[in-house]
Amino acid sequence: MDQKMLLGFYKREKFWRVFTSFSVLICLSLTQPSHGQSNNREIGPTSEPLGTLNMQTWGVPVKLEDSSRTIILEATTFRPDAAAPFPLVIINHGANKTAPSDGPWNYRPDNAIRWFLSKGYAVAVLIRRGYGRSEGKRTALEASTWPDMKKSLDERANDINSTVEYFRSQPFVIDDRIVLTGISAGGNAVLAAASKNPEGVKGVIAFAPGVANNNRYELVQPDLVEQGFKKLGSTNKIPVLWVYVENDQYESPKLARFYFKAYKSESDAGQELVIYPPSGEDGHDLFQRDDGSETWGPHAKRFLERVMQ
Repeated sequence: MDQKMLLGFYKREKFWRVFTSFSVLICLSLTQPSHGQSNNREIGPTSEPLGTLNMQTWGVPVKLEDSSRTIILEATTFRPDAAAPFPLVIINHGANKTAPSDGPWNYRPDNAIRWFLSKGYAVAVLIRRGYGRSEGKRTALEASTWPDMKKSLDERANDINSTVEYFRSQPFVIDDRIVLTGISAGGNAVLAAASKNPEGVKGVIAFAPGVANNNRYELVQPDLVEQGFKKLGSTNKIPVLWVYVENDQYESPKLARFYFKAYKSESDAGQELVIYPPSGEDGHDLFQRDDGSETWGPHAKRFLERVMQ
């Protein structure tokens, strides 16, 4: 091969190497999700049931409040080792500023999940919008007027009630025997969801709902908070069990009774308030503590027996 032919071969070879490398980069950029984009865009089960708890991940469709588009939320279900269908408990997490908004977030209150399974319930742990792999924008419940507060609560209620609607159609769920439960901001969220009276929901268990305060004994805007709880209670027809602990770092028994009184004054559904003695260093996390059900389990069992009749 003479020098001219060798030079031509070298140029062609270099061109194809560069072209191939560039093509690979283009393909990778098209297949990789962008920042903030969910890795899970499938609707329905995205895995097979695993382990003794039959754990399974799902993509749940949620149409936004203005109907502009549908986002997909991640939920993880757990089922008793028995023949379906089952009543269903949907668990809601609290606010968490450090939780990722574009990747895996392993919120799994194992003790609570196992307690509900032992009572014959299937469980769905919902990851609301803007958390973990769930799509959508996370909003903080920081408002100075009721309309602003209502907007945030309506978003959370929509996530939850869309999840109720979706799982009611699944063959492993008894569609008229559903319970909502949530802790802290998740407790507020299930109260907001209940104010819409979603079909199939028989009861709500709200753990430590309220307002995050620097002072656990006094509210900065008591009139706004009272109005908010009254508004939520005014349209609710679903029984609610309210659960607090005396040494909750955010909600004192005084505030717990304030929220409950405001809500109950406008609701003719069966409302029940329980405040447990001090537990651990901070009672706020009782629901998701490894031994939490030893305390709240007996009240929850009686409540479920009542509302599921």
